[in-house]
Amino acid sequence: MWPFVTKKAITPQQESLIVNAINEAERNTSGEIRVHFDNSNVSAPIERAKQVFVQLKMHETKLRNGILFYVNLKQKQFAVWGDEGINAKVPSDFWDQIRDTAIEHFKKDKFAEGMEACILMCGRQLKDYFPSSNNDINELTNDISYQK
Repeated sequence: MWPFVTKKAITPQQESLIVNAINEAERNTSGEIRVHFDNSNVSAPIERAKQVFVQLKMHETKLRNGILFYVNLKQKQFAVWGDEGINAKVPSDFWDQIRDTAIEHFKKDKFAEGMEACILMCGRQLKDYFPSSNNDINELTNDISYQK
């Protein structure tokens, strides 16, 4: 099934690929993207993604244009949560496209590549709706977060 990994097991190359995708996606936008890996038991991954979104203070960005990729390693679940600013602008089927792209890659055991593709897709949307400006700052770290 999915080749999910824990922080100890994720290769430096996989982590680098994902973080580099975040950096690339955010290069031309004021939007913020984070990836979070979780190993806890949850009944609804989207609800957990909302909680993590708040824990990471992603709802505090100036334009409310943050996106969180939530991956539950233990239960092999995936969710994406976008803040109200981005949700008001992207096409109605955008999040379905992200989910479908992730699943397509995950089924082929291309986990890191799937995350990269989804992150870059989000970056293109963020660039269109929230282009960067001369005074743009990176409001949130681009590092992957982990929860045991």
